[in-house]
Amino acid sequence: MARQSWNILVSEPLSDRALGYLADNGTVARSGAEAVNAAVAAGEAPPELAQADALVVRTYTQVTDALLALAPRLKVVGRAGVAIDNIDVPACRARGVEVVHTPAANTLAVVDYTTRMIIEMNRRFWPMSGSVAPEEFHRTRKQTFGRFLADMTLGIVGAGRIGSRVGRIAQAAGMTVLYNDLKAIEVDYPAEAVGKSELYARSDLVTIHTSLNATSRGLIDADALKQFKDGAQFINAARGQCVDYAALASALRAGKLSFAVIDCHDPEPPPPDYPLFGLDNVLLTPHIAARVPAAVEAMCDVVHDVVAVLEGRRPDYPAELEDVSAP
Repeated sequence: MARQSWNILVSEPLSDRALGYLADNGTVARSGAEAVNAAVAAGEAPPELAQADALVVRTYTQVTDALLALAPRLKVVGRAGVAIDNIDVPACRARGVEVVHTPAANTLAVVDYTTRMIIEMNRRFWPMSGSVAPEEFHRTRKQTFGRFLADMTLGIVGAGRIGSRVGRIAQAAGMTVLYNDLKAIEVDYPAEAVGKSELYARSDLVTIHTSLNATSRGLIDADALKQFKDGAQFINAARGQCVDYAALASALRAGKLSFAVIDCHDPEPPPPDYPLFGLDNVLLTPHIAARVPAAVEAMCDVVHDVVAVLEGRRPDYPAELEDVSAP
Protein backbone atom coordinates (compact mmCIF):
# COMPACT_ATOMS: atom_id res chain seq x y z
CA MET A 1 0.00 0.00 0.00
CA ALA A 2 1.35 3.40 -0.93
CA ARG A 3 2.04 5.71 1.95
CA GLN A 4 -0.26 8.44 0.74
CA SER A 5 -3.24 6.05 0.84
CA TRP A 6 -2.88 5.34 4.60
CA ASN A 7 -5.68 6.90 6.59
CA ILE A 8 -4.83 7.57 10.23
CA LEU A 9 -7.53 8.56 12.72
CA VAL A 10 -6.38 10.34 15.89
CA SER A 11 -9.12 10.44 18.53
CA GLU A 12 -7.24 12.07 21.43
CA PRO A 13 -4.58 14.76 21.79
CA LEU A 14 -1.07 14.24 20.46
CA SER A 15 1.85 16.62 20.30
CA ASP A 16 2.44 18.68 17.17
CA ARG A 17 5.63 16.70 16.58
CA ALA A 18 3.76 13.40 16.63
CA LEU A 19 0.96 14.69 14.43
CA GLY A 20 3.56 15.98 11.99
CA TYR A 21 5.21 12.57 11.83
CA LEU A 22 1.86 10.92 11.07
CA ALA A 23 1.08 13.55 8.41
CA ASP A 24 4.41 12.77 6.75
CA ASN A 25 3.34 9.14 6.49
CA GLY A 26 -0.36 9.31 5.67
CA THR A 27 -3.56 11.33 5.79
CA VAL A 28 -4.53 12.32 9.32
CA ALA A 29 -8.12 12.80 10.46
CA ARG A 30 -9.11 14.05 13.92
CA SER A 31 -12.11 13.15 16.05
CA GLY A 32 -12.82 13.30 19.77
CA ALA A 33 -13.04 10.19 21.93
CA GLU A 34 -16.61 11.01 22.94
CA ALA A 35 -17.67 11.30 19.31
CA VAL A 36 -16.06 7.99 18.40
CA ASN A 37 -17.55 6.20 21.40
CA ALA A 38 -21.00 7.63 20.68
CA ALA A 39 -20.86 6.63 17.01
CA VAL A 40 -19.86 3.08 17.90
CA ALA A 41 -22.64 2.86 20.50
CA ALA A 42 -25.10 3.90 17.80
CA GLY A 43 -23.64 1.37 15.36
CA GLU A 44 -22.79 4.13 12.92
CA ALA A 45 -19.24 4.33 11.64
CA PRO A 46 -18.09 7.87 10.87
CA PRO A 47 -16.23 8.00 7.54
CA GLU A 48 -12.91 8.66 9.30
CA LEU A 49 -13.27 5.39 11.23
CA ALA A 50 -14.65 3.30 8.37
CA GLN A 51 -11.66 4.26 6.20
CA ALA A 52 -9.00 4.19 8.92
CA ASP A 53 -5.92 2.02 8.46
CA ALA A 54 -4.63 3.14 11.86
CA LEU A 55 -6.24 4.50 15.02
CA VAL A 56 -4.29 6.42 17.66
CA VAL A 57 -5.90 6.79 21.10
CA ARG A 58 -5.01 7.69 24.66
CA THR A 59 -7.21 6.89 27.67
CA TYR A 60 -10.85 7.43 26.81
CA THR A 61 -11.47 5.95 23.36
CA GLN A 62 -12.97 2.49 23.88
CA VAL A 63 -11.54 0.11 21.30
CA THR A 64 -14.06 -2.73 21.45
CA ASP A 65 -15.07 -5.48 19.07
CA ALA A 66 -18.01 -3.26 18.09
CA LEU A 67 -15.58 -0.51 17.03
CA LEU A 68 -13.43 -2.98 15.14
CA ALA A 69 -16.47 -4.21 13.22
CA LEU A 70 -16.98 -0.65 11.97
CA ALA A 71 -13.35 -0.27 10.91
CA PRO A 72 -12.68 -3.09 8.44
CA ARG A 73 -9.46 -1.56 7.09
CA LEU A 74 -7.82 -1.15 10.49
CA LYS A 75 -4.34 -2.60 10.78
CA VAL A 76 -3.04 -1.06 13.99
CA VAL A 77 -4.24 0.68 17.14
CA GLY A 78 -1.68 2.88 18.89
CA ARG A 79 -2.14 3.78 22.56
CA ALA A 80 -0.20 6.93 23.45
CA GLY A 81 0.46 5.77 26.99
CA VAL A 82 1.13 2.74 29.11
CA ALA A 83 -2.11 1.04 30.18
CA ILE A 84 -4.22 -0.63 27.52
CA ASP A 85 -7.35 -1.44 29.50
CA ASN A 86 -9.47 0.64 27.10
CA ILE A 87 -8.44 -1.65 24.23
CA ASP A 88 -9.77 -5.17 23.69
CA VAL A 89 -6.44 -6.60 22.60
CA PRO A 90 -7.65 -10.20 22.03
CA ALA A 91 -10.42 -8.87 19.78
CA CYS A 92 -7.88 -6.80 17.87
CA ARG A 93 -5.51 -9.72 17.43
CA ALA A 94 -8.40 -11.97 16.35
CA ARG A 95 -9.07 -9.53 13.52
CA GLY A 96 -5.41 -9.18 12.61
CA VAL A 97 -5.10 -5.73 14.15
CA GLU A 98 -1.85 -5.02 16.01
CA VAL A 99 -1.87 -3.02 19.25
CA VAL A 100 1.13 -0.90 20.23
CA HIS A 101 1.80 1.37 23.20
CA THR A 102 4.59 3.13 25.13
CA PRO A 103 5.14 1.02 28.27
CA ALA A 104 8.19 2.90 29.57
CA ALA A 105 7.10 6.47 28.80
CA ASN A 106 5.84 7.50 32.24
CA THR A 107 8.04 5.33 34.47
CA LEU A 108 10.16 8.10 36.00
CA ALA A 109 7.20 10.46 36.38
CA VAL A 110 5.17 7.94 38.40
CA VAL A 111 8.21 6.97 40.46
CA ASP A 112 8.71 10.65 41.33
CA TYR A 113 5.04 11.04 42.25
CA THR A 114 5.00 7.94 44.45
CA THR A 115 8.21 8.93 46.23
CA ARG A 116 6.85 12.40 46.89
CA MET A 117 3.65 10.94 48.34
CA ILE A 118 5.52 8.53 50.60
CA ILE A 119 7.32 11.53 52.06
CA GLU A 120 4.14 13.66 52.13
CA MET A 121 2.31 11.18 54.31
CA ASN A 122 5.14 10.92 56.81
CA ARG A 123 6.86 14.30 56.79
CA ARG A 124 3.96 16.69 56.16
CA PHE A 125 4.95 20.35 55.96
CA TRP A 126 3.08 23.58 56.57
CA PRO A 127 5.05 26.32 54.76
CA MET A 128 4.93 29.82 56.16
CA SER A 129 3.32 32.14 53.63
CA GLY A 130 4.13 35.27 55.63
CA SER A 131 5.01 36.62 59.04
CA VAL A 132 3.66 34.69 62.04
CA ALA A 133 3.60 35.61 65.70
CA PRO A 134 6.47 34.18 67.78
CA GLU A 135 4.01 32.16 69.85
CA GLU A 136 2.50 30.51 66.76
CA PHE A 137 5.94 29.87 65.26
CA HIS A 138 7.21 28.06 68.35
CA ARG A 139 3.93 26.24 68.99
CA THR A 140 3.82 24.90 65.43
CA ARG A 141 7.47 23.87 65.57
CA LYS A 142 7.02 22.01 68.84
CA GLN A 143 3.80 20.27 67.79
CA THR A 144 4.87 19.21 64.30
CA PHE A 145 6.37 15.75 64.09
CA GLY A 146 7.17 13.47 61.20
CA ARG A 147 8.16 9.84 60.98
CA PHE A 148 11.45 8.30 59.91
CA LEU A 149 11.01 6.39 56.68
CA ALA A 150 13.77 4.13 57.98
CA ASP A 151 11.37 2.92 60.67
CA MET A 152 8.87 1.75 58.07
CA THR A 153 8.21 -1.26 55.87
CA LEU A 154 7.08 -0.56 52.30
CA GLY A 155 5.02 -3.16 50.46
CA ILE A 156 5.00 -2.95 46.65
CA VAL A 157 2.38 -4.83 44.65
CA GLY A 158 3.70 -4.97 41.10
CA ALA A 159 7.48 -4.82 40.87
CA GLY A 160 7.88 -3.97 37.22
CA ARG A 161 9.41 -0.83 35.72
CA ILE A 162 7.79 1.52 38.25
CA GLY A 163 7.46 -0.61 41.36
CA SER A 164 11.04 -1.83 41.28
CA ARG A 165 12.37 1.73 41.06
CA VAL A 166 10.16 2.88 43.92
CA GLY A 167 11.59 0.05 45.96
CA ARG A 168 15.15 1.04 45.14
CA ILE A 169 14.53 4.59 46.37
CA ALA A 170 12.75 3.35 49.50
CA GLN A 171 15.55 0.96 50.33
CA ALA A 172 18.10 3.76 49.92
CA ALA A 173 16.08 5.78 52.45
CA GLY A 174 16.37 2.93 54.93
CA MET A 175 12.93 1.37 54.47
CA THR A 176 12.42 -2.37 54.61
CA VAL A 177 11.04 -3.36 51.21
CA LEU A 178 8.63 -6.20 50.48
CA TYR A 179 7.28 -6.89 47.02
CA ASN A 180 4.85 -9.13 45.18
CA ASP A 181 4.55 -9.73 41.47
CA LEU A 182 2.96 -12.30 39.18
CA LYS A 183 6.37 -12.84 37.62
CA ALA A 184 9.42 -14.23 39.38
CA ILE A 185 11.26 -10.92 39.64
CA GLU A 186 14.62 -10.46 41.30
CA VAL A 187 15.65 -6.92 42.19
CA ASP A 188 19.24 -5.72 42.58
CA TYR A 189 18.85 -4.30 46.11
CA PRO A 190 17.83 -5.74 49.48
CA ALA A 191 14.12 -6.62 49.27
CA GLU A 192 11.97 -9.64 50.05
CA ALA A 193 9.49 -11.28 47.70
CA VAL A 194 6.41 -12.37 49.67
CA GLY A 195 2.81 -13.35 49.12
CA LYS A 196 0.15 -10.66 49.09
CA SER A 197 -1.32 -11.58 52.47
CA GLU A 198 2.07 -11.38 54.13
CA LEU A 199 2.85 -8.12 52.35
CA TYR A 200 -0.39 -6.55 53.56
CA ALA A 201 0.09 -7.74 57.13
CA ARG A 202 3.70 -6.56 57.47
CA SER A 203 3.69 -3.27 55.54
CA ASP A 204 3.33 0.16 57.08
CA LEU A 205 2.65 1.51 53.61
CA VAL A 206 1.33 -0.38 50.57
CA THR A 207 1.69 1.01 47.05
CA ILE A 208 0.35 -0.72 43.94
CA HIS A 209 1.93 -0.55 40.50
CA THR A 210 0.10 -3.22 38.54
CA SER A 211 -1.41 -3.17 35.09
CA LEU A 212 -5.16 -3.79 34.90
CA ASN A 213 -5.89 -7.43 34.21
CA ALA A 214 -8.04 -10.26 35.50
CA THR A 215 -5.86 -10.63 38.59
CA SER A 216 -5.58 -6.97 39.53
CA ARG A 217 -9.15 -5.83 38.87
CA GLY A 218 -10.67 -5.23 42.31
CA LEU A 219 -7.39 -6.32 43.91
CA ILE A 220 -7.71 -4.02 46.93
CA ASP A 221 -11.17 -4.95 48.16
CA ALA A 222 -12.71 -5.38 51.60
CA ASP A 223 -11.08 -8.79 52.10
CA ALA A 224 -7.64 -7.46 51.17
CA LEU A 225 -8.03 -4.41 53.40
CA LYS A 226 -8.86 -6.61 56.40
CA GLN A 227 -5.39 -8.13 55.99
CA PHE A 228 -3.63 -4.76 56.13
CA LYS A 229 -1.60 -3.84 59.19
CA ASP A 230 -3.60 -1.59 61.51
CA GLY A 231 -2.85 2.06 60.73
CA ALA A 232 -1.23 1.29 57.38
CA GLN A 233 -1.00 3.85 54.59
CA PHE A 234 -1.93 3.21 50.95
CA ILE A 235 -1.08 4.67 47.53
CA ASN A 236 -2.74 3.95 44.19
CA ALA A 237 -1.06 5.49 41.17
CA ALA A 238 -1.81 2.45 38.99
CA ARG A 239 -5.38 2.02 37.71
CA GLY A 240 -8.64 3.04 39.35
CA GLN A 241 -10.32 -0.30 38.77
CA CYS A 242 -7.75 -2.04 40.97
CA VAL A 243 -9.43 -0.67 44.11
CA ASP A 244 -12.87 -0.98 45.68
CA TYR A 245 -13.20 2.63 46.80
CA ALA A 246 -16.27 2.08 48.95
CA ALA A 247 -14.32 -0.52 50.92
CA LEU A 248 -11.30 1.77 51.10
CA ALA A 249 -13.44 4.62 52.42
CA SER A 250 -14.83 2.34 55.13
CA ALA A 251 -11.32 1.30 56.15
CA LEU A 252 -10.20 4.93 56.33
CA ARG A 253 -13.24 5.98 58.39
CA ALA A 254 -12.76 3.09 60.79
CA GLY A 255 -9.06 3.86 61.26
CA LYS A 256 -7.97 0.52 59.82
CA LEU A 257 -5.94 2.63 57.40
CA SER A 258 -4.48 5.89 58.63
CA PHE A 259 -4.06 7.64 55.27
CA ALA A 260 -4.36 7.05 51.53
CA VAL A 261 -3.18 8.83 48.41
CA ILE A 262 -5.26 8.13 45.31
CA ASP A 263 -4.36 9.36 41.83
CA CYS A 264 -6.36 6.87 39.73
CA HIS A 265 -10.12 6.71 40.16
CA ASP A 266 -13.08 4.69 38.96
CA PRO A 267 -14.82 6.26 37.17
CA GLU A 268 -12.95 9.32 35.99
CA PRO A 269 -13.77 11.97 36.85
CA PRO A 270 -15.19 10.76 40.17
CA PRO A 271 -18.95 11.40 40.62
CA PRO A 272 -20.33 13.71 43.33
CA ASP A 273 -21.08 10.71 45.56
CA TYR A 274 -17.53 9.35 45.32
CA PRO A 275 -16.99 7.60 48.67
CA LEU A 276 -13.57 9.18 49.25
CA PHE A 277 -14.83 12.76 49.05
CA GLY A 278 -14.99 14.51 52.42
CA LEU A 279 -12.48 12.32 54.23
CA ASP A 280 -9.68 14.17 56.00
CA ASN A 281 -7.23 11.26 55.83
CA VAL A 282 -7.08 10.91 52.07
CA LEU A 283 -5.26 12.96 49.43
CA LEU A 284 -6.87 12.84 46.00
CA THR A 285 -5.17 13.97 42.79
CA PRO A 286 -6.74 14.02 39.29
CA HIS A 287 -4.73 11.26 37.55
CA ILE A 288 -1.62 13.44 37.28
CA ALA A 289 1.20 11.09 38.31
CA ALA A 290 2.45 10.86 34.72
CA ARG A 291 1.87 14.51 33.88
CA VAL A 292 5.45 15.59 33.29
CA PRO A 293 5.98 17.20 29.86
CA ALA A 294 8.80 14.85 28.92
CA ALA A 295 6.69 11.83 29.86
CA VAL A 296 3.63 13.08 27.96
CA GLU A 297 5.80 13.72 24.92
CA ALA A 298 7.35 10.26 25.19
CA MET A 299 3.87 8.72 25.11
CA CYS A 300 3.36 10.32 21.73
CA ASP A 301 6.28 8.28 20.37
CA VAL A 302 3.74 5.50 19.77
CA VAL A 303 3.35 7.03 16.31
CA HIS A 304 6.65 5.45 15.29
CA ASP A 305 5.31 1.97 16.00
CA VAL A 306 2.02 2.82 14.27
CA VAL A 307 3.88 3.67 11.07
CA ALA A 308 6.15 0.64 11.49
CA VAL A 309 3.12 -1.67 11.47
CA LEU A 310 1.66 0.09 8.43
CA GLU A 311 4.96 -0.42 6.64
CA GLY A 312 5.05 -4.09 7.55
CA ARG A 313 7.86 -3.73 10.08
CA ARG A 314 7.91 -5.23 13.56
CA PRO A 315 6.97 -2.65 16.22
CA ASP A 316 9.20 -2.06 19.21
CA TYR A 317 6.38 -2.15 21.77
CA PRO A 318 3.51 -4.47 20.87
CA ALA A 319 1.01 -4.96 23.68
CA GLU A 320 1.64 -8.04 25.80
CA LEU A 321 -1.43 -10.15 26.48
CA GLU A 322 -0.54 -10.41 30.18
CA ASP A 323 -1.13 -6.64 30.44
CA VAL A 324 -4.59 -6.87 28.94
CA SER A 325 -7.67 -6.02 30.95
CA ALA A 326 -10.14 -8.88 31.24
CA PRO A 327 -13.54 -8.13 29.70
